[in-house]
Amino acid sequence: MHLYGRFWFMFCFCFVFDIVSVPEHDECVSGKHSCDENALCFNTVGGHSCSCKPGYTGNGTVCKALCDGLCLNGGTCISPNMCVCAQGFTGKKCETDIDECTEGFVRCDSRATCVNLPGWFHCECRDGYHDNGMFTANGESCEDIDECKAGRNTCANDTVCFNLDGGYDCRCPHGHNCTGDCIYDGKVKHNGQIWVLDNDRCSVCSCQMGQVMCRRMVCDCENPTVDLFCCPECDPRLSSQCLHQNGLVTYSSGDTWTENCQQCQCLQGEVDCWPLLCPPAHCDFTMVPEGECCPRCVTDPCLAQSVRNDITKTCEDEHGIMRFSGSSWVKHGTECTLCQCKNGHICCSVDPLCL
Repeated sequence: MHLYGRFWFMFCFCFVFDIVSVPEHDECVSGKHSCDENALCFNTVGGHSCSCKPGYTGNGTVCKALCDGLCLNGGTCISPNMCVCAQGFTGKKCETDIDECTEGFVRCDSRATCVNLPGWFHCECRDGYHDNGMFTANGESCEDIDECKAGRNTCANDTVCFNLDGGYDCRCPHGHNCTGDCIYDGKVKHNGQIWVLDNDRCSVCSCQMGQVMCRRMVCDCENPTVDLFCCPECDPRLSSQCLHQNGLVTYSSGDTWTENCQQCQCLQGEVDCWPLLCPPAHCDFTMVPEGECCPRCVTDPCLAQSVRNDITKTCEDEHGIMRFSGSSWVKHGTECTLCQCKNGHICCSVDPLCL
């Protein structure tokens, strides 16, 4: 073979061999990829691509679960159509409040009664008791009110007040012929007399053997003449509505709104609010714009209100001293200029109050 021909053959053979001998690296197989655990990895020539799995959304590098509708009452979507409920709620969408009182999760002290709240509960002191200032969760801090000493009794002049646990009694002294009448608002009320309070048409009082007993009017919703002012629960138009914090707007049960960076919802006439959930900001520098609640990414580190500090990034101050990210110092030669290292960037500002 001609010398030139043999040289060309060897060159071509070596070139082809060199191409074949360098295999393509599959990052998806080796696990050296940037895809989220809930994403699918696709190998490409010289790289790879990521795509979120069905039921997730994102750019492939970050994938978040999608739920069919919102996870209510502060619930968190952890996988497709699956919510983890905040404490006190249950249901597929965390739409049901757990009644800790009726389901036996709470045992209040005998001097307190359990009051269910949206997502929580409260042991409230019964009538005749008050909290001693220790505020225990189960109501053990409730103690008896001595109505005879506190002047909270309604015993008439011819009867004597005797304190009882959780109340009091008006008794006729031995040897006296007591009428059983009561003194109320400076006026004599005869034993057995019933009257409506002048300043509260929804309360009814009666005189019983020298003792005034008052209670709210019993609401009989089947009575067509029931006073809806005193018994709003009998009005189907109002029983499930909620009033906005500003006192000007009403909402129907199930409606949601945002107020002071809290997500609020009307639940059968009761307003429940929880902190507004903000999407994660995958960046080093963030700030919350005026009038907004959630942080946004910013490129200028000196505008950032929050910094994801990287301790490997340092700053060199005016004296050549290395400062770690997150550290602050007063600039040399000044008293009012404060500098801070933000991931390798020096940001200084002057305190106008100092000047």
